Amino acid sequence: RWSKNWKRFTSAAAKAVLVNENVDPQEAQRRYAICGTCKYRDETKDVCGVCHCFLDVKTGAKENWNALRLRNEITHCPMGFWGDVETANLYRQMDGKQLLNT
Repeated sequence: RWSKNWKRFTSAAAKAVLVNENVDPQEAQRRYAICGTCKYRDETKDVCGVCHCFLDVKTGAKENWNALRLRNEITHCPMGFWGDVETANLYRQMDGKQLLNT
């Protein structure tokens, strides 16, 4: 079972370590609303099932450190659902993944 205290701790730690810059609160709320209805969302942990990021952290970040890829990134939805398919495809191309349809 996913503990609320553990979730709060790990989410706060991720934000402190991985987020370089934040978006404005309205943009964070818009992104989170999209993620909230996404089929890839792990509702139990409130993480993205594609990139495994904490949604409360990711949706508020403008730029972040991707610890899996060892690089700074423009924060984006890996599936382009935030209206950022071009950004998602930039990183997909860098990672040798199939591009999303534009």
